[in-house]
Amino acid sequence: MTDQIKQKTKSKSTNPDGRTPIPIDEEQVKSLCEIQCTNAEIAKIMKVSDDTIERRFAGKLKRWKEEGRSSLRRSMWLSAQKGNVTMQIWLSKQYLKMREPEPLEGKENAKGAFNLWWEEKNKIKEKA
Repeated sequence: MTDQIKQKTKSKSTNPDGRTPIPIDEEQVKSLCEIQCTNAEIAKIMKVSDDTIERRFAGKLKRWKEEGRSSLRRSMWLSAQKGNVTMQIWLSKQYLKMREPEPLEGKENAKGAFNLWWEEKNKIKEKA
């Protein structure tokens, strides 16, 4: 008898709790992932919870975000190849570990050296 009751109360929904799924545009979620939106931001835009986004697109979120990073990296690389000097410098620092040269003497050292020179000069005058 309990089996008959369960069959009558079963919903036509595929969810075990009987709720009908909220429609979510997969292409929009993909686009948001590609521009590196967080799951919380995507959920807010789609008007659902973070859990819903993570549950529905569990295997895809990471891949879509990686595709977005790859696309950005490709655009940056192309920009550098077309002669964008700023991008060339930035990429050389990131990938080639190039850095700006450190000055031989910092401002503090130069100021200290001047002060020492000045003190020595004044001592000589006082002794004379």
